[in-house]
Amino acid sequence: MKIVKKVKLMFLPAILLPLFLMMVSVVTISNFYVNTTVNADINGLEYIANPTKAVDEMTNEFFQELKKIAKEEPEKLLDSSYLNTINKKLKNRLSYLIVRQDDTIIYRGTKTEHQEVEQYLPQYGSQYMYEDGGLFISKPENFLIKQGDFITENGEQGSFFIMTCLEGLAPKFRGIIIQVILAIIGVLIFSSSLISAFMYTEFIRPVQLLKEGTDRIKEGNLDVDVEIMNRDEIGELCDSFNEMRRKLKELIDARLRYERENRELISNISHDLKTPITAIKGYVEGIMDGVADSPEKMERYIKTIYNKANDMDVLINELSIYSKIDSNVIPYNFAKIDIDMYFADCIEELSVDMEQKGIVLNYINYCKPHLLVAADAEQIKRVINNIVINAMKYNDKEKGCINIRLREEGMFVQVEIEDNGQGISENDLPHIFDRLYRADASRNSSKGGSGLGLSIAKKIIDEHGGKIWATSRPGSGTTIYFTLRKYKEDPLNE
Repeated sequence: MKIVKKVKLMFLPAILLPLFLMMVSVVTISNFYVNTTVNADINGLEYIANPTKAVDEMTNEFFQELKKIAKEEPEKLLDSSYLNTINKKLKNRLSYLIVRQDDTIIYRGTKTEHQEVEQYLPQYGSQYMYEDGGLFISKPENFLIKQGDFITENGEQGSFFIMTCLEGLAPKFRGIIIQVILAIIGVLIFSSSLISAFMYTEFIRPVQLLKEGTDRIKEGNLDVDVEIMNRDEIGELCDSFNEMRRKLKELIDARLRYERENRELISNISHDLKTPITAIKGYVEGIMDGVADSPEKMERYIKTIYNKANDMDVLINELSIYSKIDSNVIPYNFAKIDIDMYFADCIEELSVDMEQKGIVLNYINYCKPHLLVAADAEQIKRVINNIVINAMKYNDKEKGCINIRLREEGMFVQVEIEDNGQGISENDLPHIFDRLYRADASRNSSKGGSGLGLSIAKKIIDEHGGKIWATSRPGSGTTIYFTLRKYKEDPLNE
């Protein structure tokens, strides 16, 4: 869920949840408190909101009963046993009963401590009373008085009064208010804790995890992902951060590997250059010391120096070419090439050197006539030369043979260059396209070369959108494969 939606949805419970919990707690506490303290089935919330009505409701059922008795059996109001029964029930409602006949109190349901209030009791038929209501007296004490009148069989007038002392109810009311306030505070603490926990889980903790991830990267630790807790914007940010970490680790690893390979390259090239330089120095010193004392020996020395200089030139050229290809400095000039005519020209150029070395070169084209590929002619020729020269270099047979075959493979042309040389071991085969890799661990320079030829070939084929690979049988020969994309009449291939 998106953060915006979470925040919007959070506002609703943040407002409604505390209100709902406060309302439930207020109703529950007030109902429980009222029902257990005044023993009346009264709505506790109403007791707090309208205490006058609530106090009136406390004694209303007894008042109605007495009114009925006053109308139907007035003599019963002179019966002390009946009055004691009613008064006992009223005591549970923090009230008591007074019965007056004419101007004389004939029944008082409490002790004499409230007798000073009796002088303020309304007269028979008082107009201050209203139906199902009462009269408040504030002096000398706070009382709610409910009055009912009756006439005995003898024609004597009487009144009954239900006296509710508000002084006794005030502590109860204050207790409810305190309990409700405490409940509201508890609800606010509880709801704010829930919201805080939600905010921590949804927002603060993911940001903390993200900060911990940045601290790890700052310390150089690129191996641990940030935990993704939610699939929201922060989760997407963490996911992007993890992807950045992986990319950064790959870049750093590649950089370290590149620097290591560069050091190795410098070391290897230094070694390969040192060998011909040492030979050149030796032959030059021989000439200077007069060792080459005959024209034949002098010619041999000079020819050797020339060949060693050529070897150095080849090494430097290959290193320069690899550096340019590796840095994407060399521009590729892609064009449509007739694959058969192109390879026929290449074979013709290679045949001269191969005949001198006693190696047979065979060329077979299984493709349809005039098949076109999209390639850079100069760079593909470099690939072919590097592979063929490598095959010639490691051919240990008396009758060497190199076969070049062309086949159609879907949208590509597959080129196969097979030799019958010494082959490559299974352990070395996966690494022959790595730069400077040589299966000959002793690095015998007698075979020449920089170890960059096949690496250069791989980079060129990769830039052409093809693949290059090899198979080999130790002692029987090696086959190098690479593919070139067929030409299509499409602006992208122009």
